[in-house]
Amino acid sequence: MNRSEIRDALYPNCPIRNVLSRVGDKWSMLVLFTLESNNNQRFKELQRNIPDISQKMLTTTLKMLEADGLILRVAF
Repeated sequence: MNRSEIRDALYPNCPIRNVLSRVGDKWSMLVLFTLESNNNQRFKELQRNIPDISQKMLTTTLKMLEADGLILRVAF
């Protein structure tokens, strides 16, 4: 067994693990932080405010955060 398998077996319902699985990747926290500074940002504005994020990664991250209920998408 590797470390992650052992951790999954020992702590399957750890709330901290659940939170980190949602926002622990490279871009999620940066997107959330950027949105916190200005709640209503259009996609391109958000992309300009986050250096080095690709359009595809921003789209994927926003969809994931929306699916998890952490952000709300508003069509302009």
